[in-house]
Amino acid sequence: MSRHLVLIVLFLGGLAQGHEIRPAFLQIIQHDSSNSYEASFRQPQVAGRFLGLSLDTNCQQKPVSSSANMSALTEVFNLSCDKESLKEIEIVGLDRTMIDTLVRITYHRDRAGKNSTLLITADEPRISLSNQNLGLPVYFSIGFNHLLNGYDHILFVLMLIYLAHRPLDIIKIVTIFTIAHSITLALSVFGILKISQTPVEAIIAASIVLLASENIRPSGTKNLRHLSFITFAFGLLHGLGFAGALTEIGLPPSNQISALFFFNAGLELGQLAVIMIFLIIARVTSIKNNKWLFVAPVYLSGGIASYWFFARSSQIISPLMY
Repeated sequence: MSRHLVLIVLFLGGLAQGHEIRPAFLQIIQHDSSNSYEASFRQPQVAGRFLGLSLDTNCQQKPVSSSANMSALTEVFNLSCDKESLKEIEIVGLDRTMIDTLVRITYHRDRAGKNSTLLITADEPRISLSNQNLGLPVYFSIGFNHLLNGYDHILFVLMLIYLAHRPLDIIKIVTIFTIAHSITLALSVFGILKISQTPVEAIIAASIVLLASENIRPSGTKNLRHLSFITFAFGLLHGLGFAGALTEIGLPPSNQISALFFFNAGLELGQLAVIMIFLIIARVTSIKNNKWLFVAPVYLSGGIASYWFFARSSQIISPLMY
């Protein structure tokens, strides 16, 4: 029993950073028919620091500008490829991280049919453009990884599973959550709904605390209709959180609907994977047979989410103090 609890504590304790890890983004534009390009590379800030990533290609590289804010560092370069075209791209240092890099290449109109979107991963930080199978499914990978690295979303789904209990109820609740976050994800990505990410992330943390408290209270939410309403309301909020990464990297102009579909499909597969893993662990460990062990993740999730809430709220309040 104690061994299983230690594993749970170590897993949830590793979530203390809280914020989802967003992908880096590299935009490369060929302005004329020559082999010269402009590259804009944006890397996210993780746990209060930048990742130290750098761009390397088969072309000569000249820095143009650099700017930073609270969430990302953006560097702009001119790439001169002389007689060769752009053939290789490497994100140096990516293999030391947990993130991917979305690359969008826009060629001069003479080569517009070759415009491409691809994904560079930590497992393969250097790629050859001639060997790539380019296309929209990269957004599926981004959505899947975004869910698995979005620890606050994982804990929210975990708390929903605790409240729903029965498999059929879990399916209903997760479906409602999916519909809700899909609505606000689309509205946000297409610019119809614009809300600052900082308060959204703070309220997402508060939603986990609320569900954890409902799981602990003897008279907590048991009515499926009431739970469905809560799930839909918070699902709308989580959709805004999901939209954060997608808004930063954008959608390919000619295939926005398809790219959004793939991203959302990746989110759903990641969500289903989390649910299945938890249910399998619960079955193998017989965690439900020990009440103290069963509720331990609820207390830990509530405690971690409380820390996130105060940390994220301080980011809202601290600028007002100066």
